[in-house]
Amino acid sequence: MELIAISHPEFIPKEAERINALFRDGLLRLHIRKPGCNVADLNRLIGDINPDFYSKIALHSHHELAAQYGITRLHFPEKLRKETPEFMMEKFENAGFKLSTSIHDIDELDGLSKAFDYTFFGPVFDSISKTGYQRAITDDFYLEEEKKAVKVIAIGGIKRSNLHMIKTMNFDGAAMLGAIWHSESHFSISSIAGGLSPRQSLKIEKLHFISNQTLEMSHLESINLALAAGCRWIQLRIKNEPEDAVLKIAHAAKALCDSYAAKLIINDFPDIAKAVDAYGLHLGLNDMPIPQARQIVGKNMTIGGTANTFEDILLRISEGADYIGLGPFRFTRTKQNLSPILGLEGYHDLMQKLSEQKINIPIIAIGGILPGNVPTLMTTGIHGVAMSSALIQSQDRKETVQQLDKLLC
Repeated sequence: MELIAISHPEFIPKEAERINALFRDGLLRLHIRKPGCNVADLNRLIGDINPDFYSKIALHSHHELAAQYGITRLHFPEKLRKETPEFMMEKFENAGFKLSTSIHDIDELDGLSKAFDYTFFGPVFDSISKTGYQRAITDDFYLEEEKKAVKVIAIGGIKRSNLHMIKTMNFDGAAMLGAIWHSESHFSISSIAGGLSPRQSLKIEKLHFISNQTLEMSHLESINLALAAGCRWIQLRIKNEPEDAVLKIAHAAKALCDSYAAKLIINDFPDIAKAVDAYGLHLGLNDMPIPQARQIVGKNMTIGGTANTFEDILLRISEGADYIGLGPFRFTRTKQNLSPILGLEGYHDLMQKLSEQKINIPIIAIGGILPGNVPTLMTTGIHGVAMSSALIQSQDRKETVQQLDKLLC
């Protein structure tokens, strides 16, 4: 699901600086919309934006500037689209431009040219930037897939608190204006988009090791074995221990992980994750809510969340999770209060729903997974798997990790 920003309709102080900051924070596309502006002012604004971001910009007016700056996206507002002959649209498309447009009546989708990559539709909620500009649909609206002649991006009144509804309405993305430029504090794409933003997706390893303590082995010993075998994503998961004891183990685990250039994830304790400068934090369904934990650990730490149902997944995405641990796959003795077992069919059904709604977030299968389960699990579309005792108990742990790395590619 795409997240698009739309510029303030007027030229504002330090605008290029704010636009550059949005791109650095993970924004993938910005529409520059300045109704009635003159070409000189628009030229000045674009010139002040970092050229590295020109490929992510779409122009709503003065399209003649596109060639000057190497901008390859042109937007045709509804009025301009209706005034422009279709052969001209095809000419732009053949010249390598990506085109977009806007509609205000969902029935207009049928008549849109295939030359358009996507269209804005709205307002889906009461507008933040335009007083009295009321929504065109209700909360129970659902956009049928067969009606989409092109991708449809929701616009109007979109903010973090209702972003999850855009997914359930089956839009292909969301465009934001008022929530960005009318915000009293610094606006962060990563914080508002959460699962929509791919800022963390490339950093999420495919093989996760979860520490486990037995009568014969401590958490640190299990971590050391996993690191020696080649695991580079280590989750320290300690239950039923006082926080000061967990903190001591976490410091030692961080030192171990650093020695192998591995990433340490702390389960359940945001204060400890911050104290040891862990790479990430993982929260179960009964742990602290992700937004509350984010206030403790800051915006840069990776946060994962556990899920068992499709509703759990949507909740985690709306909370801002960077990845989701989905499970359990089967019964496991390493976890108390086990959620309903998913099995292969459960993963297939949930991943199918995510695909149908065009929701993209790294999904890590968890719970009793054996190396032999990985090939079939990967066919469901998951990002990776988490293991604990199955890895430690393998006869040749290093070979097992190497084989898993190949299966998870």
